[in-house]
Amino acid sequence: MNKKEILINLKRFEVNRELGGVCDGTHPGEWLKQTIQRIAEAGLGCADQFNLSIFVSDVMLPFALEQYASLDADTKTNFAIGSQSCHFDDVSPGGNFGAFTSHNIASTQATLGAASCLIGHCEERMGLRKVIGLFADEIQAENHLHDKAANKVASSVLGDKISCALKQDMKIVLCVGETAEQQGPGSFEDQQPRIKSVIATQLKEGLSKAASKLSLENLVIAYEPVWAIGPGKTPPDQEYIEFIASFIKEQVKDTIGFAPKVVYGGGLKRENAAMLAGVEALDGGLIALTNFTPPIGFQVDELCRILESYTSQAPK
Repeated sequence: MNKKEILINLKRFEVNRELGGVCDGTHPGEWLKQTIQRIAEAGLGCADQFNLSIFVSDVMLPFALEQYASLDADTKTNFAIGSQSCHFDDVSPGGNFGAFTSHNIASTQATLGAASCLIGHCEERMGLRKVIGLFADEIQAENHLHDKAANKVASSVLGDKISCALKQDMKIVLCVGETAEQQGPGSFEDQQPRIKSVIATQLKEGLSKAASKLSLENLVIAYEPVWAIGPGKTPPDQEYIEFIASFIKEQVKDTIGFAPKVVYGGGLKRENAAMLAGVEALDGGLIALTNFTPPIGFQVDELCRILESYTSQAPK
């Protein structure tokens, strides 16, 4: 059986609702520990159908790993804790001794116990592109050449982050995907060459530097249709996702020699679980919010319902 990959990105869901967040708890660390405990008690960390990885921010990593360490071994056989990206440089013997104020370095994450690293999430890419965009007036931001250059530079920086995480023996989840502007006008057939160009750049720049260290065991690609993410947005259909997931596998195979697992990063939820389970080229999904109507948030009960809907439809 092809075991699926279920990725949970807890973003910054630990912030209390009174402060503008989506957390019902009062203490961020306690909320996270309780969430991980409930996930384990629900049997999601030892399911036969999928591997489960939870990604948290650096400040929350110690809480997550403390609770993870306390779990019974038989409840976490297919369960791991990961970090939300890392810096593009790191300490090294005879090199930098730790002069990385404000940066989250892979060596610390791995030493604490993070098993994997989520790199290139669309929110991270947007942050990198914002910095690049500060100089956009010099090169005309509306010009399509600016978008191509920004995509290439941001993806190259993410490639350096991948190299740092791999040096610490962390598994990699690389997120790729196109914005509405990159997708462009016209029919899906019209858009395909533009989409392929954007994603091909993200994959090549992100993976080429570390190609010799990547394998089926330590790489997953998450496809994020950035244009379709958010309340009120229309998600891509099965044909669209099948095309992109297949292209990603072909492109990675051409770049580094093997076709990786590809998961849908636009949000696995109950409403699309059956459809996504029917996409042959997909190997799982990424979940962030579970509840999209007020009060929005992340709830373990709804997570269980999502995964039940997905696994009951997935090919055995």
